[in-house]
Amino acid sequence: MTALMWICSVLLIAEFVMAPINLWTGRTMPNFTRFTGLSPQIATAVFAPVKLLAALLVAIGLAVHPLGVAGALVLAAVCAVYLIRLAAPSRRDPAGVAAFGLGLILAVVRAVVQAGR
Repeated sequence: MTALMWICSVLLIAEFVMAPINLWTGRTMPNFTRFTGLSPQIATAVFAPVKLLAALLVAIGLAVHPLGVAGALVLAAVCAVYLIRLAAPSRRDPAGVAAFGLGLILAVVRAVVQAGR
């Protein structure tokens, strides 16, 4: 279980540390607006800081278990928001669904494994 927690953690940290940077620099802004239908201001002011904070909580959570569970649950919520937004007929994108579906699975597995320790 420890190995599974570490694998999920490393993948989540890598993705959700880079995701805010990519939003702030505009690199992934077209995908954000296409996937969510939300404004770039929401991406940079809300989603990017939340993703970064949650990734930091997951990282710290490797030593302080409750923070890791909290971070994973926040990341699961972020992925769920994306998936809900991607359900709109005009925004369906297989790559987005796959990416955020995988993120949701990793975050839930991470939270469950760490909560069970």
